Amino acid sequence: MSTPVEPLRLLLLADEPEWAASLRDCLQPLAGSAVLLTAPNWEAVNSLFAHDRQAVVLATPALLPTPGRCELPTIVLLEDEPEAPPAGVSDWLVRAQLSSDSLRRSLRHVRERGVLVATLQRLAEQDPLTGIANRQGFQALLTTRLAEHDGRGVALGHLDLDNFRHVNDALGHQGGDRLILQVVTRLKLQLEASDQLARLGSDEFALLIDTRREPNRAEWVAERIVEALGEPYWVDGESLLVGCSLGLAHARAQAGADPLMWHAHIAMRQAKSVQGCSFHVFNERINRNARSLADLEGELRRALRRDELELHYQPRLNLVDGRIVGLEALVRWNHPERGLLPPSEFVPLAEQSGLIVPLGYWVISRALRDMQGLREHGIAPLHMAVNLSFRQFQDSQLLATLSRLIIEHGVDARWLEFELTETAVMRRNELVRQTMDALGRLGVRFSLDDFGTGFSSFVHLNSLPITLLKVDRSFVGGMELREENRKLVHAMINLAHNLNLEVVAEGVESEEQMTLLRGFGCDQVQGFLVSQPLPVDELVTYLQQVPVAAIRAV
Repeated sequence: MSTPVEPLRLLLLADEPEWAASLRDCLQPLAGSAVLLTAPNWEAVNSLFAHDRQAVVLATPALLPTPGRCELPTIVLLEDEPEAPPAGVSDWLVRAQLSSDSLRRSLRHVRERGVLVATLQRLAEQDPLTGIANRQGFQALLTTRLAEHDGRGVALGHLDLDNFRHVNDALGHQGGDRLILQVVTRLKLQLEASDQLARLGSDEFALLIDTRREPNRAEWVAERIVEALGEPYWVDGESLLVGCSLGLAHARAQAGADPLMWHAHIAMRQAKSVQGCSFHVFNERINRNARSLADLEGELRRALRRDELELHYQPRLNLVDGRIVGLEALVRWNHPERGLLPPSEFVPLAEQSGLIVPLGYWVISRALRDMQGLREHGIAPLHMAVNLSFRQFQDSQLLATLSRLIIEHGVDARWLEFELTETAVMRRNELVRQTMDALGRLGVRFSLDDFGTGFSSFVHLNSLPITLLKVDRSFVGGMELREENRKLVHAMINLAHNLNLEVVAEGVESEEQMTLLRGFGCDQVQGFLVSQPLPVDELVTYLQQVPVAAIRAV
């Protein structure tokens, strides 16, 4: 026995009674598939129709519902054919052309359009790879769940995979997609029908965990999740272990969606301090630490305005002739209360908050100013190396700003060198290549920092306009004591020379390390054995006392 089809409800909002009579005449041949109701305005009946998916509004222009107030499809009733399609409505009908056929076609068009809009909305809120909700869809889910239960009986989990970019680098994006699908399968197996799962980003997930029956259920689910995700994955015949960090936050009455998401994020960051797969539950002590970080971010913004930052410069020594040939600019924060802070205390925070872009421009401007100052002290030109964040590459004003700064300070761009990390180079290779080519046309050269610690493809490295490789201090330190370190460093130097690149070894602290590097054919070194990073006034004194090579710019 088939279920009877509910008739389509047509809500008429018209200031002329003739429209009601004409529409009822047109509806007679439709055999009860639609029913006409009238109202003086939308405000009088909106509570009855607001959630009715089997309804269409027909209204004259003067009584059209206010945009944004009515979610039902709307047909505007016009006396004359419009010159252009009316905005903000699904369709229109003209009195002189009104008939059963024209009404039927209009209703069919409106309903088909409604299905299409609903489908597009669903797709807009769905992750195309996994089929689960995306960030936009999750926001709607979270808001609804918090409203349903007065902000209680639910916990939010924020899950982040560790080093997922390295999987993409090693196996390609298709391999990364297959890993994500396996992760989603494992997560779904730990959840119940009343829970929700969403993908917030490439390797970030959100979990809404129902805790109405058991307040501690979120912690039990979290334990099972970290155990399940800690098992090896098989992708393209390769066995992979991928760490994960899960932060949990329990909803509180009337707390709102944004604070809950922030608390889960804080807990996730806390979980990241533990290797492997782990979870952490938000508490107020962590919240106080988070506020401290937020305060530090505000202070850093003020520091940029108040000129509390300064640059120290570490010299680079040429092992062939024993002369200083370059400098690396290292930023310090002269904090009014905490003293001189090294980059590790605030640069990661600047990366997370986006402050790395203005901070990077400040460093470049100050380094160019000091290059000009060294020249005024009669010191021969030296290559000035500045660390460049990947976020700086994403700034559309990088090329224009750098060109302006070079002209303002009157320096030769061929003496300016940007240091990039392997991770930055490999994240979006084509974007990096295009930006490097544009900067290279100004005369700037590039070095690859921390070589050996990332997941580079040598094919890609060879295609980029890189002049130097910097061997990370983690390989150089203890090299005289560990044979495996010596072999690695020697191999890196040979590889770089085969790619026609110069090599700079970082973190050189002993004569024995220097002797080994000279024997391996290393081109340059920097480290405390040569000099610690120096403020510019001490740097001038240092350079006036040691040989400086006035080498020709490449």
